[in-house]
Amino acid sequence: MAIPVILGLAAPAQAAQPLAAPARAAQPLAAPARAAQTLATPARAADPAVSCGSLASARLPEASVTSAAVITVQLRQPTSMCEVKGVIRPATHFTVRLPVSGWTGQYVQVGCGGLCGAVPGLDLPPVGFSCAAALDGHLVVAADDTGHTASGPATWGGDNRARLEFGLLSEHRLRYVADAVMKAYFGRGPAHRYFDGCSTGGRQALNLAQRFPGDFDGLLAGAPANNLAPLALLNAWNVTRNIDAAGRQILGSGKLPALHAAVVKACGEVIQDPRRCGFQPSSMLCRAGRDTPACLTPAQVATVTDFYRGPRGLYNGGMPYGSELGWRGAFVVDSGSPLDGPTAAIALDWFRYLGFARVQPDFQLSDVRFDTATFDRLNRLGDAIYNANNPDLSAFRARGGKIILYHGWADPSIPPFSTVDYYAAVQKRGGSQSYARLYMIPAGYHCLFGPEASTTPSEIGVPEFLQPLMDWVERGTAPGVVNVPTVDAKFQVIRDLDVEPFDALAPVRPAPGSLNAGYHYVGGY
Repeated sequence: MAIPVILGLAAPAQAAQPLAAPARAAQPLAAPARAAQTLATPARAADPAVSCGSLASARLPEASVTSAAVITVQLRQPTSMCEVKGVIRPATHFTVRLPVSGWTGQYVQVGCGGLCGAVPGLDLPPVGFSCAAALDGHLVVAADDTGHTASGPATWGGDNRARLEFGLLSEHRLRYVADAVMKAYFGRGPAHRYFDGCSTGGRQALNLAQRFPGDFDGLLAGAPANNLAPLALLNAWNVTRNIDAAGRQILGSGKLPALHAAVVKACGEVIQDPRRCGFQPSSMLCRAGRDTPACLTPAQVATVTDFYRGPRGLYNGGMPYGSELGWRGAFVVDSGSPLDGPTAAIALDWFRYLGFARVQPDFQLSDVRFDTATFDRLNRLGDAIYNANNPDLSAFRARGGKIILYHGWADPSIPPFSTVDYYAAVQKRGGSQSYARLYMIPAGYHCLFGPEASTTPSEIGVPEFLQPLMDWVERGTAPGVVNVPTVDAKFQVIRDLDVEPFDALAPVRPAPGSLNAGYHYVGGY
């Protein structure tokens, strides 16, 4: 299979109350799902038992329907779907789309990105949805907004209930609501349930495997933000390391093309593993008295070095070699200050509204201390409701579940080393080959799209992991090598690569002087 890769609340928030103790794994809303069964053939296609409009009065667990109507969506061709929208009480908005004919019995739930706050669009196939059943409109698909509607500061984090919904419960609750919708429409529930998410959605997938192992038969976890609370420290690190004492940006975006070109020259156009790259930013040091787009000043050398290293001991490494073009517009801006960029915004949201028991709206990134005390404080809530770091997937495995993880080696949003560390911990528990695979994609940026933020799946094609996951769950065919046509920033295919499942326990010989090696924080795993 080919996987194109680019190089490179409705109510005002209340004051949060301290949580007395870490949250336990929440209990299902209904009977636990049966262990997934291996089938020799796909489930028999089914047609609706009632009209789509009748679902407007469907009785759902802890939820209500706000609309139900047949719509036309553009997939491989214009396709009619029954779209059901509603609210899971108190404030989680959801959408379920059901085939009006030819349902395969397969259900796919889609995760969200960032801090969510809107129901992900289901018009364009998300990652993993280029399989035939998806393109022909034969799957039931659903998504939700994780319990809040917001596009600005995360003031909703002042409500502990909203925190729990975002961090822990929303995808578990939607699974049961979607089951009820399918039963009302088709007269029966799904034969197989799948979850597909990247970034925050990847964290949601791992949370489901760890805390709700009976909910889904197959999970796709892309670039998972599973070590979420400490990620705030990495984001704050990248922003503050690019500001001088006068508040000015140190490394501007005009330097990034030359920096990336120097990394490529030193380590290869397609970096198979950045830990084996030994590029030194000091090799680009400007001559005394000169500052051009092709070189780095001493201050810029120090900043770039800090980017690659990350906040040592507090997160799983820093920016991987090869990710440079993805820094632009995040924590290296075209003009002004990195404090005005999206990396700073999400870091401030965490420190102000989500990371601690009580909100602190006046918090500034200059207040961050990169020490173990801050790390431990963030993980008090992190381990309770946000992080998905438990490598013990034995309950998920025992129920027949399968999981595919993937991560781009050039990911500047969530360094790939966090996923390598997590999967290594899973492997150490044994038996991972029977239910888990990890694919590390050379030169792949965040969620395998990028490096430009405007890049869309329709421009480069959609990576396909859903069909292999379905084949593994339903036929027992484990995924093997995938073919990856790597593409540069101008969308020019460089070469095809065969990517094998990744062994995180295999010995690695880092390049001498590599800033991407010897850094790992693994305490959460």
